[in-house]
Amino acid sequence: MHQTFNRALLTLCWTTFGVPAASSAQQFEFFEKKIRPVLAEHCYECHNSSGKKKGGLALDWSGGLIEGGDSGALLGQGGLSKSLLLEVIRHEDSDMKMPKGGPKLSPEVISDFEKWVAAGAPDPRTKKPTKDEIAKATSWETIRERRKQWWSFQPILQVTPPKIDGDWARSDIDRFIQTGWKEAGLVPAADAGPEVLIRRLSFSIIGLPPTLEETDFFVKAAAKNWQGAVEAAVARLLSSPHFGERWARHWMDWVRYAESLGSEGDPSIPFANQYRNYLIRALNADVPYDQLLREHIAGDLLEQPRLNEELGLNESAIGPAHYRFVLQGFAPTDALDELVRTTENQIDVISKAFLGLTVSCARCHNHKFDAISQEDYHAFYSIMTSNRPATIDVNTPERREKNKITLAKLKPQIRQALADQWLKEVRDIPAKLGEPSGRWKQLIDGAKDNKNPLHAWHKLRLAKGEKFVQTWEQLAGEFAKSKESLEAQRQRKYAQRWQFSLDSPSFDPWVIDGNGLDGTVAKSGAFRVLSSGERVIDAVLPAGVYSHLLSDKHAGVLSSPVFKAEKGQKLYVRVVANGGVMARYVVQNYTRNGTVYPTSRLRDGKWRWQSWNIGYWAGDDIHLEVTTAGEQATLFANKANSWFGVTDVLVAGEGQPAPREEMAEFVQPIFAMNEPTNAKRLAKRYATAVRQSIRAWRKGRMSDEQARFLDYFVREGLLTNSPNASPALARLVAEYRKLETEIPLPQRAPGVLEAEAVDRPLFVRGNHKQPAQAVPRRFLEAFDSKPFNSKNSGRLELAEAMLHPENTLTARVIVNRIWHHVIGRGLVSTPDNFGKLGEKPTHPELLDYLAKRFVAEGWSIKKLIREITLTRTYQLAVTPAHKTGEMDPENRLLARSHVRRLEAEAIRDAMLQASGSLDRNPQGGSDNPDSNRRSLYQRVIRNRLNPFLTIMDAPVPTSTKGRRDVTNVPAQSLTMMNDPFILSLSERFANRIKGEESLKNVEAQVSSMFRIALNRAATPDEINGAKAFLVDADAHAVRVKSALLKTNEEIKHIEAQLTALREPLRKQLLTNRSESQNSAVTGPKPFAAWDFSQGPKDQLGQAHLSLEGGAKIEGSALVLDGKRAFARSQPLAKRIRDKTLEAWVQLSDLDQKGGGVITVQTLDGVLFDSIVYAESQGRSWLAGSENHKRTDGFDGPKEKQALNKPVHIAIVYHSDGKIIGYRNGKPYGRTFRKSELREYKANEVEVVLGMRHGEKPSGDRMLAGLVFKARIYDRALSAEAVLASFSGNATFISEEQLLAAMTEEQRLLKSKWQARLGQLYKEKNKLEEASKSVLDPWRDLAQAMFNLKEFIYLR
Repeated sequence: MHQTFNRALLTLCWTTFGVPAASSAQQFEFFEKKIRPVLAEHCYECHNSSGKKKGGLALDWSGGLIEGGDSGALLGQGGLSKSLLLEVIRHEDSDMKMPKGGPKLSPEVISDFEKWVAAGAPDPRTKKPTKDEIAKATSWETIRERRKQWWSFQPILQVTPPKIDGDWARSDIDRFIQTGWKEAGLVPAADAGPEVLIRRLSFSIIGLPPTLEETDFFVKAAAKNWQGAVEAAVARLLSSPHFGERWARHWMDWVRYAESLGSEGDPSIPFANQYRNYLIRALNADVPYDQLLREHIAGDLLEQPRLNEELGLNESAIGPAHYRFVLQGFAPTDALDELVRTTENQIDVISKAFLGLTVSCARCHNHKFDAISQEDYHAFYSIMTSNRPATIDVNTPERREKNKITLAKLKPQIRQALADQWLKEVRDIPAKLGEPSGRWKQLIDGAKDNKNPLHAWHKLRLAKGEKFVQTWEQLAGEFAKSKESLEAQRQRKYAQRWQFSLDSPSFDPWVIDGNGLDGTVAKSGAFRVLSSGERVIDAVLPAGVYSHLLSDKHAGVLSSPVFKAEKGQKLYVRVVANGGVMARYVVQNYTRNGTVYPTSRLRDGKWRWQSWNIGYWAGDDIHLEVTTAGEQATLFANKANSWFGVTDVLVAGEGQPAPREEMAEFVQPIFAMNEPTNAKRLAKRYATAVRQSIRAWRKGRMSDEQARFLDYFVREGLLTNSPNASPALARLVAEYRKLETEIPLPQRAPGVLEAEAVDRPLFVRGNHKQPAQAVPRRFLEAFDSKPFNSKNSGRLELAEAMLHPENTLTARVIVNRIWHHVIGRGLVSTPDNFGKLGEKPTHPELLDYLAKRFVAEGWSIKKLIREITLTRTYQLAVTPAHKTGEMDPENRLLARSHVRRLEAEAIRDAMLQASGSLDRNPQGGSDNPDSNRRSLYQRVIRNRLNPFLTIMDAPVPTSTKGRRDVTNVPAQSLTMMNDPFILSLSERFANRIKGEESLKNVEAQVSSMFRIALNRAATPDEINGAKAFLVDADAHAVRVKSALLKTNEEIKHIEAQLTALREPLRKQLLTNRSESQNSAVTGPKPFAAWDFSQGPKDQLGQAHLSLEGGAKIEGSALVLDGKRAFARSQPLAKRIRDKTLEAWVQLSDLDQKGGGVITVQTLDGVLFDSIVYAESQGRSWLAGSENHKRTDGFDGPKEKQALNKPVHIAIVYHSDGKIIGYRNGKPYGRTFRKSELREYKANEVEVVLGMRHGEKPSGDRMLAGLVFKARIYDRALSAEAVLASFSGNATFISEEQLLAAMTEEQRLLKSKWQARLGQLYKEKNKLEEASKSVLDPWRDLAQAMFNLKEFIYLR
């Protein structure tokens, strides 16, 4: 390419275009301003005289141009038309395009070169530049300053509206627009009619068509006072609660709103719809845009957040939820690469949505076209990665702190009352030890572990004399050894170590969140008051960090500082937890589990050293995370009462001993005094130890050892722990519990937490494996290169920088977005790109005027929309006047209104409203595709996007989409004609018209249909056409009905003949069936079956199972733990295509997700079909398959019974792609069809029980429960056969058995009848489908209305 370019340049000699003898100063000035900067930016790097000189061509001085390159002189003869220099920069030849690798130079720059060449190419550069001069000319600083001359980086000007003669303009906006089209010699269109305008206003502002009443009112008002009617309509629409719904949908496109993470498993983003509802409320309230931007960047950090007292929400804290809408891969083995990719997406969305720049394009190098450096990208990267993904509590501070102070004051009083009661009981301890009974005896007899405080008494209670002394010395020796081990463990140097009980300052760098944690380490003796029941407290706790000391409703997130994992390391945390607490190590902020991302769900309330091998992640950043059940970023569990406590965290190196619980931690008070000489003295010692521990607890000065010792006596019920121990205690506990019940549960939203603020390294060429210098957190250097002076992530500072008056982008971008959505095309037609690859504004002065006004008037979105919709420009008709359409075909100058297609959601909503079905209930959760609520509320599940919305160009949520695609493809027409939901809406629309008693005749009905659908009356021709269609449909209905009756009669006759043929044979077969022939498998015969009565053997063949991962068979059931347990068959010696999978299964947890019951899969576990539980829809059965190729929702009832008893599940795969689900023998939900089935080759397929698919256990693929029976058939069972299998019908005779019993003549007769029956059923299906239409031609008419261009386009 370079040589082609050089030859092109070198063919141009300087004989014609030589430097004039006396170039004027004006010509040199033109070169310096217009030509040299372009050459420096685009040419010097490869064509210079002191370094690279590709093709022998130097373009950095005039001599180089005169000398030319390897092929001779540079400029040739023939004038401008023969200039190959101009040819290559014009891109006139596909093989000769310069600049290389970049866009074509702008028309203005090309024009400058044409003027320069025409003037003889005057060039003042008479000397070769030095290397330093070349370096300066090609430096990023020089290029950046050049690129800052691009219009969007220039200051926003204070523009005065132009003065225009005449009275056409109604506003300042109109004056700018009129100036443009008038200078171009255009004539504006006429004003739109009132019906057209009210429809346009309604869709623009609230996204819904006007009702008949709203249209009638507007038409009458407009006839009296046009502008007054428009102002009143705009005011009404802006105050509608549907305004926020309409504009939230636009905003959701900007931030790529999604409710799931995508990739395998497609887990949900918990509470994502909280963000959607936040937008609706904010936009309805006209929250200023600058406030909304602050909330989106750092709403959780604002000193004065925006609070919603009515809902008890911290609205500002919901704003950062958009950071979490990234698409996240499944179990990446390179976690840093995944972090880089998802962070790049965050940067891409933030920079496009709010700045109109593609900052993510500078990840690998300085931006090729805009004033954005690679360090700019990494400065943003440092900001984003200084946060951690989370699910956060967005309750108001008042709700988060509800009753905490009062509860904290009550606790010492409760402790005092309990301690007083216990001290009274201590005197009885020697007697209870001496003559134990009941609970005391049970515990003493069972105290065989030396960590049990009663172990010494267990060993010594019957010992006397020398035996007592020897045994005591043995126990004391064990204690001393344990104490040494404990001290060594505490002093051991680990790679990382946090001992909250000994070193509370080590807690300082931890990341904490939730109202259950206050940033301090609880002292030894901490406890919680139980919210109900016969016990006051449940434990006396050692020093540590606890989430539940006031209430287990409180939330808690405990997250360690980041550390580098090393080979052979193990991570340990000493933790107690209940209620589904999640403990996990997090690699590079990855939020999901699976394969190499283990997690532990804690729910037993017992202390443990939880451990994980982390050596696999050597070199990666890791942190420990312990959270209450609902606070996980992705692995959320819906548990209202969840709590944890942590005392120690450490990372042990390869070969270091694991930490363990020591005897000395639990029994120290017994061994802290002089040696007892007999059992009686030992009993008194127990009383003394308990008394001292109680007194220390009462004073709040106990040791961990005393806490663990006393905890045993409390937990095991050896000390009174009842509220009724005393009237004072009862009163205190009752008061505490009353206040605790008033504590609200968290209201949650996706979010991020501030973590360590780290300036990350720049990645050389974007490669995360090549880190270079650290890049400080800051804004774009084109505006302000100073690093943020912040100890935090820098998000707050970023928000303020984006709103700084010197930032020329933010106001322009949002004004342009609003203009785009109201007018139909932005003043800048590329709303997501204000850079060089974007379009320039058609009306730059108007854009600056609106941006200045927008800021000056308080950043009000509603005010700007009002201002635009009240313009005459907005109110023009779409039909161009005179030759305006030819002169301005793209309508850039806005001499008419744009024709534009409605968005997918608006089309669906308009159909719902026309049908009378639209449910206007606002906010709340997200809906299934068949919901009657506005389409804004549809679930946005990445792997299962609403098919109608998607086909109608709703964006796939990957990045900012400020301007939706508008395609015109056959699938759209097919969907509008055949989609069951649209057919249903058409039927409802028809019924609405037919059911309206005020419509007395067909003409009135048709006219009403037009008014509802199109907001206008039908023309006489349209009414006559509709009437003719209806009359013809009636005649056609008679013909169809007659044909259908005839077909049904013939079907009935043939089926009777078949029954007459089958029934005698069936009776004979049943008579011949002997007891010895009865199979263990009743009903239809599978080719493999397991009932586990004979262990894992296949009852019918050789497909025996091997039990793996701890799977076991108990009581004739396969036991699966949901973690690692599953069963795998030997390879099947049979080809499988159409098939039936069947199982009797009982679940351990109805809220589990994604586990497979029975699966057929290739031996590598990649291709599969499976009965799956709740992978994409909670508590629902699903046909699982690779990449969801044969998967769709049955939409069956939610599972409620499988927790308490087995349920029968079968999925039938028919050869034509039809897939049918059954539950307990009956059809489950809907039938669906996929294009083709998967064929599995013999000896290359296996059966797996308990795992969705794969070679080994992984993530959410595993099932927790019991499988009692499982079967696989090499054919698609009929509904009758499935029911027979479920019921164990011993009288079932299969078609194969009947066929074998027939004579050849009977077989031929049966085949003939069945072939004819097949034809008849096809005819019947066609006739029934036709009858649906002809029996209700109004439905077809309604559907035709929905398919009109006038319905789906806005005029």
